[in-house]
Amino acid sequence: MDPFHFRRITDPVHGTFGISELESDILSTPVFQRLHNVKQLGLAHLVYPGAGYSRFAHSVGACHVAGRMVRAIEQNCEHKLDEHQIQLYRLAALLHDIGHYPFSHAMEHVLQDHYKAAQFLSDNSFGPQTSVLSEDPPAFDHETLGRKIIEVDEQIGRVLRQHSFTREEIKAVFSRETPGVLSNLVSSDLDCDRLDYLMRTAHGAGIPYGGVDVEYLTTQLCIDSEGHLCLAKKALRAADHFLVSRYYDYTQVAYHKTVVGLEQVLRDVISGLVSRGLDCSSVAMRRRIADGSISAFDDQAIVSEMRTCLNQLGNQDEILSRKLKSVLRREAPKLIVSSERIAPRSQENVYLNNVDQLRKSIAQWAQRFSIDPRLWHLWKAKLNLTKIGSTVSTGSTFDDEFEEERQQVVRILTTHPKDSASKSKPLIEHDFALMKQLSDVRLYSIRLYVHLPENCANPAQLRQEITSKIKSDLQFFPFSD
Repeated sequence: MDPFHFRRITDPVHGTFGISELESDILSTPVFQRLHNVKQLGLAHLVYPGAGYSRFAHSVGACHVAGRMVRAIEQNCEHKLDEHQIQLYRLAALLHDIGHYPFSHAMEHVLQDHYKAAQFLSDNSFGPQTSVLSEDPPAFDHETLGRKIIEVDEQIGRVLRQHSFTREEIKAVFSRETPGVLSNLVSSDLDCDRLDYLMRTAHGAGIPYGGVDVEYLTTQLCIDSEGHLCLAKKALRAADHFLVSRYYDYTQVAYHKTVVGLEQVLRDVISGLVSRGLDCSSVAMRRRIADGSISAFDDQAIVSEMRTCLNQLGNQDEILSRKLKSVLRREAPKLIVSSERIAPRSQENVYLNNVDQLRKSIAQWAQRFSIDPRLWHLWKAKLNLTKIGSTVSTGSTFDDEFEEERQQVVRILTTHPKDSASKSKPLIEHDFALMKQLSDVRLYSIRLYVHLPENCANPAQLRQEITSKIKSDLQFFPFSD
């Protein structure tokens, strides 16, 4: 019996597929069940109602895709793996998102900024329970939190032991140690994570941009004679399409103007909750893992904190109250101006100067229009199509600045996959690859949002006045919405 058909999963994206007994046992642990209540796309469901899928569904899908990728490698290039190794990579894919916070990246970034600032401002760090000798950072990123869960969670450890796996094996895949090349199955420009979420987002949001040919891409995977994970030459255009699809997925869903506006407010709300006593420091998160309470630390827990805070505030903090209502009632701030350009990576300094000009001007506009500066939201984003540009040598042995990115590029075979001396080179070095041209550019985005006064008699007119003033002061804004 195939060990990976112990139990069947019916999935709207991949159809019906099997999971192993170990995977089934992992799914049943409270800390993994938590992911049912952590949305993959943050607040995107407030714009795309069907896009509220969970990190649980995505993680199970990524596990399935990882299994298909490993099987294809075995078939295409006679790179044999035993069942334990196959299970290891499937398990790493299954657990890759276990450390995500409620509301995922929005909360993670707030915590990183808050606790680093608190540590800088206080000799006592951010609380009496924190030792200055602690090896932990002030707050965990989600990858580190995931590793801590795998290290500490009692039930995860018990399941692994019952199936003859160790915590160290899983962590070694995440850290690209066992072996580094196959770790690209879990984290790279072309990995099980991206393959699943592009398809799942397209399905949930009802948009076509993530319609990637996963079936074809996974069947074309192999390993060259130097140990690089790569695709057969005939899959080059499918790889190009995959990376372009990822770009459009981001711009249409994650970067949708209303999604971005609400997520910017959400960050301020979470910051307010943390300032008012919600402890999410690394010390607190370790404690949650140890006592099991992390299993209840999900999106609904934070929504409950928001509602409690709103009820308690009364008239004490009108700004925080306004932002809480914005998130809880889907009252997004208005987009006033935006600048979005596809330009060379070398123009980053121009972009940063524009962001700086905008940031410095907010105070004067806030005074001019009598809108509290805390009700203005500046959003900026840089989106690359590939982890590394073609102007950076992927073969250099003298500069390790981009070494991790070099290891994670999509590579295309230049010979037959079963050639004993098979060779490959990065997609971005192939003359007929679209990515050779596009890898050296990125999308530079800047947007400014404002909460207009609740008692404003003519919001549309005020919004237009603000837009006109900003465009007259700063010349790099071509769009208003």
